[in-house]
Amino acid sequence: MTMLAKGDNRAIREVNRSIILDLVRDGGRISRTELSRRSSLTKPTVSAIVEELMADGVVREVGFGVSGSGGGRPARLLEFNDDAAAYLGIHFGVRSTTVAVADAQGNIRTVRGQPSILGMPDRTLAALGPMVDELLAEANVPRSRVESAGATVPGLIDQESGVCVLAPNLKWRDVALRQTLSDQLGVPVTVNNITQAAAVAEGRIGAARGARSYVWVYVGSGLGSGVVNDGRLFVGRRGFSGEIGHCPVVDNGPLCACGRRGCLETVASAMALSRAAQAAIAAKEPTILGADGKFPLDPSAITAAARDGDTVALRILAEAGEHLGRGISYLLNVLNPEMVVIGGPVAEAGEHLVKHVRAAVTRYALDPNGVTIATSTLGDRAELTGAVLLAMDLTKL
Repeated sequence: MTMLAKGDNRAIREVNRSIILDLVRDGGRISRTELSRRSSLTKPTVSAIVEELMADGVVREVGFGVSGSGGGRPARLLEFNDDAAAYLGIHFGVRSTTVAVADAQGNIRTVRGQPSILGMPDRTLAALGPMVDELLAEANVPRSRVESAGATVPGLIDQESGVCVLAPNLKWRDVALRQTLSDQLGVPVTVNNITQAAAVAEGRIGAARGARSYVWVYVGSGLGSGVVNDGRLFVGRRGFSGEIGHCPVVDNGPLCACGRRGCLETVASAMALSRAAQAAIAAKEPTILGADGKFPLDPSAITAAARDGDTVALRILAEAGEHLGRGISYLLNVLNPEMVVIGGPVAEAGEHLVKHVRAAVTRYALDPNGVTIATSTLGDRAELTGAVLLAMDLTKL
C-alpha cells in the first residue's frame, strides 16, 4: 500500500479547496450537495472545505434552496463573499495616473485619476500613496483587506526585476517600479506593459473570450501589442514582447520617442493623427476639424468629424488604418493568431479605421483568411481591468 507524505496530503487539500472555491465563485448561490456533485468530491470533504472557507470569511451562507420533489429540508445555499478581499489596479498613463479598487471577484468598485507628471517618476509615485488612501476610504475598504496590486505602464517592464526599463512617452527610464510600489503599498505587486494587461482582460471577459491564440493591439498615445498563445500570455525573455509600435514602417519618417524614425507609432497613434490634422488645417484644406478652436485635436474629435463625412478626417483615419494594417500583417505572419483585437482611443473610430486595417491585412498578410479583426469591448477600462486580474492571479484566495 502506498503511503502519502504530509506534503502530498497538503497539496491535495489545496487542490480540493481551489476546486470548491472556483465552483462557489463562478456558480452563484449553490448548495453543498451540488458542490459535491460538480466536484466529484465526497460530501464530508466538501463540508470540511466549506467550513474552512466560511471561517476565513471567503464563503457565506445565504438562506435555503427549494425542497426537492421528495420533500425534506431544503439545503442551505452558499455564495462567494465579494467583500472577502480587495485588489488595486494602477495605470500610469501619459495623460493621467488612475487607480481602481476592486472586490474579491475583480469587479471594479471605485476609480480615481489625477494628471500625470511626465519625466518625474519619483513625484508620480509619491503622489500615489495619498490617492490610494482617499480611494480606499471612499470605497469603505480597510487597507488590511487589500491582498495585492497590479500596475500597468506604457513601456518596457523587466519581468524578472520589476524595473521599468524604458517608458518613452512617460519619459521614464530604469524605475524600480515593482519594489517601490510593494514597499509603499505593503502588498505583493505585479507590473506589466499596458497591452499585456489589456490582452489578459480581453481574453477573460472581453471580445477575445474563448480564443486560445490572439493579439491585442493598443492604439492610443503609444502603440503596442499583447500576445496570447495557447491561452497563455507571451512576454518574451525579459517581458519586452509585443513592441510592434517601435518597428519602423516608413523610411526616414517622423522621429519617434524611442529615438528612431518612421516607427509604426509615429504614423498610426493618437499623436500621429493629431499631427496629420494640424498639418491639414495649416495647409488650409477644407475641413471642420479645429472649427471649435479646441486644440490639440484628439482621436474623438477626428472620429466625430469622420462620422460627419469630413474628407480630411476620413483620409487621416484611412492612412492610419493602412499603416496599422501593415504592422498587424507582420504579427499575423509571425504568430498566426486566430484573432486580433484593437483597443485604445484610436480604436473608437470603429469601422472608419478598422475597414482600412482589414484591407491592408488582406494585402500584406500571407494568410489573412479566417482571422477575426475586431475592436475591444472593454473601452477605456481594459488596462485597469487587466491590472486587477493580474493582481488577483498573484494571491488567489
